[in-house]
Amino acid sequence: MIPPALWVLVPLKNLGRAKERLSGKLAALARRELVEAMARDVIEALQAVPVAPARIVLVSDDDDVAALAAGYGVALFRPAAAATDPLNAALTEAMRHACAQGAEHLLVMHADLPLARAVELRELIEAHLATLEARGAPLATLVTDRAGEGSNCLLSTPPDAVPYRFGSGSRARHHAAARAAGVRCLEYAGAGLGRDIDHPDDLAELVATCQSAENAGGAHTTRLLRRRDEQGNGHTF
Repeated sequence: MIPPALWVLVPLKNLGRAKERLSGKLAALARRELVEAMARDVIEALQAVPVAPARIVLVSDDDDVAALAAGYGVALFRPAAAATDPLNAALTEAMRHACAQGAEHLLVMHADLPLARAVELRELIEAHLATLEARGAPLATLVTDRAGEGSNCLLSTPPDAVPYRFGSGSRARHHAAARAAGVRCLEYAGAGLGRDIDHPDDLAELVATCQSAENAGGAHTTRLLRRRDEQGNGHTF
C-alpha cells in the first residue's frame, strides 16, 4: 500500500531548452516534443501507482510546464533562481515545501524516464518501505542509470535524509553524502527506471524499443516516435 504521506518531485527544465545533448539528432522543436512526451509518460506512471495528483510536484519555473501540470491536475513548484547548482537548489527548496505540507517520504524522479512503469515504481516504494519496517529510518533508496554513474530516482525517509547531489557522478556523490550523514543508502535495480534518455545512443535504443513488438515505451513517447518515423520515412533519427 502506498503511504498517503509519499510525495514525488519531478524536476523539469524549460521545455524549449531541454536535452541539448541530443541537438545533433533532433532540432529544437523535436527535442521539446520528446521532453514533453516523456514527462507525460512519467506523470501517468506515477498517477497509476497511484500517487495522489496533489502530491506529484513538477519543479520548474517554465510556464509551459505550469500548463502541463494544470492539465494533469498535479502540483507545480516554482523555485527561486539559484546562481550555483540550480537543480539541487531547486529540489532542496521544493523538498522543504513538501515537508511543510506533511511529506514523510519523498521520491525525486527525473522526467526523462519514458520506460517507467507503475508496477516498477510500486516495487521500488514497497522495497523501501519493507526496509524501513525492518530497520527503521533514516533511509535512502537510489535508482542509478545504466552506466552506474547517475541517479535517476532517489526515495528518502525522512525527505531530508540525504542532501541532493544530482548531476555528473551523482551515484557516488549520493552514497558519500549518505555516509557522511549516517544514513543507510540502498539501491533498487529497475530496468525501466534505469533507462534515462540523455545521449544519441539512448535515443536510438528508445526508438528501437518503441518500434519493437515488446513496445515497452510509454504511450506518449511511443506515439511521438512512431509518428516522426513515419513522417521521416524511417530517417527522422
